[in-house]
Amino acid sequence: MPDDTVTAPVSRKGYYRLSPQVRGVVANLSAAAATVAGIVALFDTPRLEGVWLRLPAICSLLAANGAAWYVFRRRALTTSPVVRGGLLVALAGTSLVAAAMQNASGWAGVAGLLGLLSAAALRGSVARAQIKGRDLRTTARKPVSALFDQVESLASALVVVLLVWHFALEAFRIPSGSMAPTLSGDPVWGDRVFVDKMAYEFRDPQRWEPVVFRYPLRRSDPYVKRLIGLPGEDLLIAQGDIYIRRNEGSPIELLTKPQPARDVLWLPLLRELAGTKDWVSSFQRDGEVDFKDGAILVGKGGAAVFPKGSGTTPGNVTDHDASFGGTETPRENFGRNVCGDFRARLRVRLDAESELGLTIVRDGDRYRLTLKAGAGGCSLVHESSANAQHRLLVGALAGLELPTGSNVDVQFGLADGVLSIVLHGSEFYENVGSPLLSALRSRDKQKRLELSGDDAVKLATAEPAEGRQARFEIRGGAAGGGTVVVKGIERDVYYVGRVLPEAGAARELPFGVKLEGDHYFVLGDNSPGSKDARAWIRAIIRMKDGTQVIGGLDDAGQDLAQLLAGAGRGEGLSALQKFQRVALLKPFERADPATDGELVAQAMAQLRSHARQEGRGAVSFYTEGGGQARLALSEIETIQVQLVPYVERRLFVGRPFAVFLSPRGVKLIN
Repeated sequence: MPDDTVTAPVSRKGYYRLSPQVRGVVANLSAAAATVAGIVALFDTPRLEGVWLRLPAICSLLAANGAAWYVFRRRALTTSPVVRGGLLVALAGTSLVAAAMQNASGWAGVAGLLGLLSAAALRGSVARAQIKGRDLRTTARKPVSALFDQVESLASALVVVLLVWHFALEAFRIPSGSMAPTLSGDPVWGDRVFVDKMAYEFRDPQRWEPVVFRYPLRRSDPYVKRLIGLPGEDLLIAQGDIYIRRNEGSPIELLTKPQPARDVLWLPLLRELAGTKDWVSSFQRDGEVDFKDGAILVGKGGAAVFPKGSGTTPGNVTDHDASFGGTETPRENFGRNVCGDFRARLRVRLDAESELGLTIVRDGDRYRLTLKAGAGGCSLVHESSANAQHRLLVGALAGLELPTGSNVDVQFGLADGVLSIVLHGSEFYENVGSPLLSALRSRDKQKRLELSGDDAVKLATAEPAEGRQARFEIRGGAAGGGTVVVKGIERDVYYVGRVLPEAGAARELPFGVKLEGDHYFVLGDNSPGSKDARAWIRAIIRMKDGTQVIGGLDDAGQDLAQLLAGAGRGEGLSALQKFQRVALLKPFERADPATDGELVAQAMAQLRSHARQEGRGAVSFYTEGGGQARLALSEIETIQVQLVPYVERRLFVGRPFAVFLSPRGVKLIN
């Protein structure tokens, strides 16, 4: 046998082009970085939620990372490939869990990402110790052979992707504008959000955070809304605000947004005044006031009032369309309600003797912030409808000294019953509540008033004697005014209660709900255009053979809902509107004295008559479980409807933590 030497060329690609020494250094550094991040996350308890569950995951990551480093860097050639592969899978798995369990910017997430990098670097640091038989070939590789070589890698990658998609992370597209402007929705071009599916395995959903869940009346559909109500709470939506009683015996509160949600949910009414046209169309003017070079010049006793009204009467801030044209919500649904929660951001300049008064008008209350140069020149006064005056933040504002002839940034707002002032770098807050909160608490002396009950709804329905008002005033003092540059005016979200279609208009009523068991209440940020828990109506269809079919009646894509909407149209209330009144209206709110049974009977008669006219013998019906049934109209005995204003705990999918903004990158959701 000839003593010939056969040399097999070694093909190196990508990372393997680096020398073994360099790959070893990269592996050591990656493992060390993952270990350091894991140790920091281990002791970073103030930033961890559900610490007792997260600590085992981080400890497992540290253990798997250390074991993998020892095997790959110290015992690579003497350890079984099965052991090495198992350690890599363990390290990658614990890294994914740690990354998914932590908020988007936490140390546990950093440790998880570095753990994944460590797993890849350690695997690539080991040169193959033996040549497999299939690597020695004397002929060119055939396509079938090349494909066979990749089957193992492709199968492994597919398994990892499926595991991550099913248990940890998933992307969802926002199909509608219900969360505008926080998230943009469209069936084709809507935002795509990344969802942490592990979050609610280790903690409960938290108030004010966006959540992804399965729609209770068609569970194949994922929805994204903002979480508002928690189990055991009693809630009332009225006059744009949300009132809650956290549990039996606790006081009634006006729900206040935390700062991250507060920053997101300011909706622009007016940006900087670009020119005279914006000034004339936005402000009502009185007395010595002018506009020049982007600034409002307020003279002695002059006034500029936002928004402009008709004639000499100023207008009111309303719940305008804040979706920037990005929703399917009818435009007539916006601008119907006076919104007293707003803020103004200004830049002012005061002369030595000048004085400016900034006033927020909400119904019968006036909150006037007076600005004057020098020490002790600032004050805040509340004037009630009874002409009573009360000074607020006396000690805090007295210590401010505004400069003369220099620009001063001012932010003055009212939202969720809290007055906020940012002035000359200092922040001040005063909890002033609302007239409705005072009325509810006055009636609730025994802590027994149900916010979802008739008495609370009647209180919330009453209009103030002077009517609803919401405006912002800038007035000059007796000795002179000042210069004001408007940086922006924004309003808060106006949460709409129950909306009932009427002839040529839509009527809003307060909405109350008592949450039981594991029920959660969710709302969309684009309240007039959101199909959320305020209007989810379950239809229980009873067939003549005794069977029941259950699904939603609030979905525009539901064939039965469209047929009911056409039944009786033009003859007063349609069949769909009658079912909606049974589900949404309390008996004392109905102008028609008909009972629930009478309204259902009338709606069923309209449905049968309309079906005969249309030649319809059956309808398609999406069921609660996500399937579709074909129902013969002649076999339907009756339809029962009930409001389902909640999401059960088991239907939550996860927490969206980032929005993919192709091609601009990713935006984190706080």
